[in-house]
Formats: sequence, C-alpha cells, structure tokens
Amino acid sequence: MRTVLFSRSIVLAAALFTATVTACSAAAPVPTAAAPKPVTAAVTPPAPEHEHLERRVRADFFAGLAGDQAAFTRAMKVCDDLIAARPDDAEALVWRGAGRLFEASVAFRAGDRATGSTQWERGLAEMDRAVSLAPDEVGVRIPRGATLLGTAPHLPDPRMARPLYERAAADYEATLRLQEHTLEDHSLHAREELLFGLADVEARLGDAPQARLYFERLLRDCPDSALVPYARAWLAGAPPDARPPCAGCHSG
Repeated sequence: MRTVLFSRSIVLAAALFTATVTACSAAAPVPTAAAPKPVTAAVTPPAPEHEHLERRVRADFFAGLAGDQAAFTRAMKVCDDLIAARPDDAEALVWRGAGRLFEASVAFRAGDRATGSTQWERGLAEMDRAVSLAPDEVGVRIPRGATLLGTAPHLPDPRMARPLYERAAADYEATLRLQEHTLEDHSLHAREELLFGLADVEARLGDAPQARLYFERLLRDCPDSALVPYARAWLAGAPPDARPPCAGCHSG
C-alpha cells in the first residue's frame, strides 16, 4: 500500500475530495441518545475548549481547501493544542489525521515526496488510533470512514484500496449500529449520506447483495434524496459514472 504515495496527482485529487467528504459527513447532527456512553461513578464534563470541536474547525478546514493557508493552519492548531493537552483526544486526532492527508497532497504537488509520504503515513496512523481509542464515537467513526471511502477509489492498485474500504465499511456499519434507533430523527442529509456510504462501500468491496439492501433502504427511507436517481440506476444495473455533488451542510 505504501507505493501509492509516489503518485502525486492521485493523492492530491484524493485528499482534496476526501477532506470535503469528511467534514460534510462529520457535520451531520447526532442526537445525544445515538451514541450512549457508559455511566461511571465520576463523569468529567468536556473542557469548554473541546466542546463542538467540529464546529470550531470545519469552516477553517473548508477555507484551507479553497486555498486559505492561514485558515487551515488555525484549524490544525486547534487540534494540535487539544492533543498536546490530552494526547488521547480521539476527535482531535481524527480531524488532524484528515488534515495531514491534505498536507500530504500539498507536498506531493510541490514535488516533495518525502514529506508527502510522511504526512500520509502519519495521517492514516492518527485516524486509526482515534478509532481504537473511541470505537463507539460517531464523531470519530464518520470522519475516518468518509475520508478512507473517498480516498480509496483514487488508488491505482485494488490491493492497496481494499484495506481502506474495509476500514471505511467498519466505520459506517458502526455508525449505523449506534444511530439505528434514532436515525429517523436525523436530517435527510445525514441519513442519505450514511446509507449511500454503506451502499457504496459494500459495492466497492464486491458485496452486491449487501449493497443492494442499502440502496433499497435509501429509496425507502430517503425518497426525497438527490441520490435516489443514482440508487435506482445502480439497482437497474447501470450506475452513473459519478454521484451527484453533495448539497448539504458545507454548501453555500
């Protein structure tokens, strides 16, 4: 899987696309009951600087993708500061990991393969560590899953892509398990992105029956979704070349 790092154009396109997908999916509102935490004798409330991390960094990450280096630097510093104070902060780790993939793309574009390779490896490692620390946190699972699902199609070798798809599938499946009993309370955008992600990753892994179940559920549960034509075409055996552009939380 490491040799793919030397394809600058592939990694650049992947990182630009996946960072957008990550922020979009992570921004979906998650009801408190969707991911219950075990009750302990002493529950420490989150520090004020950690509340709504996604809200604090999302706008700056998007601005960074559009070319605003200062905004991107601010977003990464928020994550850096949180991790410096709490090295096991899973949410900050997963966001910083996604940011490192973007940094890798910039390095590859500049011809700096060594830095690109290093940042790529660090980004993947941080996202994996985040999930290992907080496997039942939707705010961790979705950022990694969406990032990897967006990245994998750009890898030139299916053998390199498959491990990323498998981790993405695990993240989306965990999210559905955590949100199943409250899914109908989520926005259309949140529901369609989750169900489409599940269908897409299963299709890419070669599990057509499972992908069909998720596409059928998308039609049933999200009849007003802009993704319905894609789902119908896939079910008819003629999937479009590309899905419709996301028109959700980061648009406008």
